[in-house]
Amino acid sequence: MLRYFIIATIIVVGIFIAAAALHEAESRFRATSGHGHPARSAMIATRDGRGNAAVRGDAPWALSALPECMIQTTEGKGSLRTLLAHLPHNAQEIVPPATLHYSDCTLSISGDQALVSRGEDRLRIPPVARFYRFDGGIVLLRTPECRPRRCPSTMRIYRTVQP
Repeated sequence: MLRYFIIATIIVVGIFIAAAALHEAESRFRATSGHGHPARSAMIATRDGRGNAAVRGDAPWALSALPECMIQTTEGKGSLRTLLAHLPHNAQEIVPPATLHYSDCTLSISGDQALVSRGEDRLRIPPVARFYRFDGGIVLLRTPECRPRRCPSTMRIYRTVQP
């Protein structure tokens, strides 16, 4: 009987260790290349007097939606601590309030959020957002306002487009 108890204990401990290792592997920094995918409900298009559609709304991926101004090169998700360790080596935090101009886009940073505008388009990057500047680009680091284990932080690195 003791033999079966020991075997069952080894199986349960083995499953626990495997589950913990899988969870640790998933929480590591993952970098992907490409463009962000906007949520369909995040934007509202309104028509101005000339019949053009202006885009307005909350969009954590707002900078990815404007390739004429910035091109997303990397996206990573994970803990805030892990993402901060993967910032470009010469990145300096942009202290709000700040207004940055890239091509025909304006990035207005105030507090822990930002407004991206181009023409009639206005997209708000919701809190909690932090920005860093480095040679040739910027970094957007977002920590959603929810429990950290359920909503990991997101880091997007952008290369700026020269006018």
